[in-house]
Amino acid sequence: MFKKIFPITAASARIAVLIILFFIAGCNTVSPQTQNTAAAEINAKLALAYLEKNDATRGKAKLLQAQKQAPHEPAVWYISGYFLERTGDIASADQAYLQAIQLAPRLGAAQNNYGAFLCRQEKYTAAITHFLLAVADPDYLGVAGAYKNAALCALKIPDKSLANKYFQLAEARAGM
Repeated sequence: MFKKIFPITAASARIAVLIILFFIAGCNTVSPQTQNTAAAEINAKLALAYLEKNDATRGKAKLLQAQKQAPHEPAVWYISGYFLERTGDIASADQAYLQAIQLAPRLGAAQNNYGAFLCRQEKYTAAITHFLLAVADPDYLGVAGAYKNAALCALKIPDKSLANKYFQLAEARAGM
């Protein structure tokens, strides 16, 4: 029935395919760099998943792939830092966390992750400094968590009054 109303010839089919391809090409506004960044973040997260399954070899391969795909992406570097820390390479972990901060000095997530690393390394005062730098990022959604991390780190100093101050700030931010 449609053939009578809309006869399809080889020429009209080619034109239809060209029009469809034109619209598909116009819709693909994702840059190769954005695609690399997304792929790198997936590979970095896969590295952590492999680590959880006690397959550090595959995890390390995914981590290196992520670093090649998006060497300027801070998340790749702070995830690398955590991976390296968990596998016992503390010096390389420190360098990876610092690389994330070098790429984005005001990024709250990078500062908070480095602060957590420093606290686990018993560098409490330095850790608290980085938690407070995380809080200074106006776009950081984890402000309450950063204050809580600062409080927990202050307890290890031990400085109960400082810890109490940060717990109160964390509670105030969590309630917002």
